[in-house]
Formats: sequence, structure tokens, C-alpha cells
Amino acid sequence: MPLANVKSTWINGNLTFAQKYANGTAIIDMDGVSIQANNIADPGDAAAIPVTQSGTVAIVTGGAETRTLAAPSYVGQELLVYMKTDLGDCVIAIATGINQTGNNRITLNDAGDTVLLRAIESGADLRWRVVANDGATLATV
Repeated sequence: MPLANVKSTWINGNLTFAQKYANGTAIIDMDGVSIQANNIADPGDAAAIPVTQSGTVAIVTGGAETRTLAAPSYVGQELLVYMKTDLGDCVIAIATGINQTGNNRITLNDAGDTVLLRAIESGADLRWRVVANDGATLATV
């Protein structure tokens, strides 16, 4: 559904809303600049959350579970990780520190716990940084 000649503080031009695709991807096009919402499948207990692109990971647990998260792939990459269904805590072990304290574990304790991570450069390394945290426990191991 295109909207022509939209003018606001944020948008100046044409805005098109695309339908959500079967793979969970949704695209908003603003005069040729696309914003893509990407759903990343929860890999399940003891598996790695993919870090090839930005996206959203809805964690579903069937008991106490773990996930791993490698270093990000590029500066500015974002991952929104949240607990969708809580049948037990989920501990996410991260390959890099996620804040200046050096925390490298995120525990999602309850449905709705949410962490937004963004990739930065620290020297020659790429690292995740917590942009927002609502309810998750951060720890260092």
C-alpha cells in the first residue's frame, strides 16, 4: 500500500508498506531505502543463535535451557532477544563482553524479558553492547 509524497520530520518522500513474508521478513520501503524486520528462528536448547544478520529472536523454553551467541558480524548489527514462552530460564552465553563491566551471560527469567544488542568495534574486535534491557539478568562467568 504506497503512500505518495509523505512529509514529516522523519520521512520526506514515498512510503510503501510490504506484506509480511512467509519466512517472517517484513519490509518497509522509503524512497528506495528499505528497512527490513527479520525474524530469526530460536535455535533451541544448547544451540547457537545465528549472527549473520540483524533481527529478532523469540526464545521459547521447555525447561531450563541455554543458547550461545558468537561475536557480531558487522558494526551496527542488532539483535532483539526476548522470552516468548517461559517454561524455564534461558541462559545465553555470549562470546564477547556485552557492557563495560564485562558481563557475558544473559538470563531470560520470565516471558517478556527483553534485551536489545548492537554491535560495536572495540579496537580490532567486534563486540555486542546492551542498548536496552527489560527484566533480563546480566552476569559474568
